[in-house]
Amino acid sequence: MSSDFTETVKIAWFGKHFGEEPPLTGNKKQGAGTIFFSGCNLHCVFCQNYQISQQGIGRKCDIKDLAKIMLKLQKNGAINIDLVTPTIWWRQIIKAVIFAKKMGLSVPIVWNSNGYEKLSIIKSMKGLVDIYLPDIKYGDNKISLKYSGVKDYTKVALACLKEMKFQVGSLKIKKGLATNGLLTRHLVLPNNLKNSFLVLKMIYNLDPSINISLMSQYAPTNKADNFPEINTQLSKTEFSQVVEHCLKLGFKNGWYQKTKSQKIYIPNFNKTSPFN
Repeated sequence: MSSDFTETVKIAWFGKHFGEEPPLTGNKKQGAGTIFFSGCNLHCVFCQNYQISQQGIGRKCDIKDLAKIMLKLQKNGAINIDLVTPTIWWRQIIKAVIFAKKMGLSVPIVWNSNGYEKLSIIKSMKGLVDIYLPDIKYGDNKISLKYSGVKDYTKVALACLKEMKFQVGSLKIKKGLATNGLLTRHLVLPNNLKNSFLVLKMIYNLDPSINISLMSQYAPTNKADNFPEINTQLSKTEFSQVVEHCLKLGFKNGWYQKTKSQKIYIPNFNKTSPFN
């Protein structure tokens, strides 16, 4: 790979972020060292960050500047470098991470993606990414085509999940902080319970020990008003049904959102229902 550092990426925002799962944010003085990249390889009609992912808000910086941002976040107390929607910038990110590590970057690297990426990209991250954090959106390709414009989401995401699991194994937490491993997310969509059930089945069949984070933060934004069934808030009843299904399947560890900003950890996920 070329050592040219003049290539650029586009960044919408970076800073210490406290909205991730607890072991990715730590205490109030720590936080995830989050970098929101502009652009995305999916065009979800309900994207909550569509100004960044689809409208391209952000500023350009070169590879050395990106590495300096990572080092600055670490210096300010961030417990990891949380790369949000990094996929289209993977080449530049590899160079920046390698350069930053040479300059003293030592906190875990988090690959915070939509789960739909070329397998070759994930393979190229071996040894550089410590924590994979994919949001597995779909278990039904008809739904992925309808809402995100891709007809092979499940096949692609499953292949990536297998490679991620192979590289980093199960999520490991030391003194309350995630050090490495795989943590999967799923955003529950209104009136799409079957899709959520299929996502859970896909992840469970891969490995029931995988940590899963169920998100209830859906809100109708972007182009959701073109789709009446998702142009509404997610109900508490719908979300509880997804959590209960997760429990019945037998997942062992995970989180669910009590509110849009609060994530509750469930050790021995298959033994304790949060909705009792």
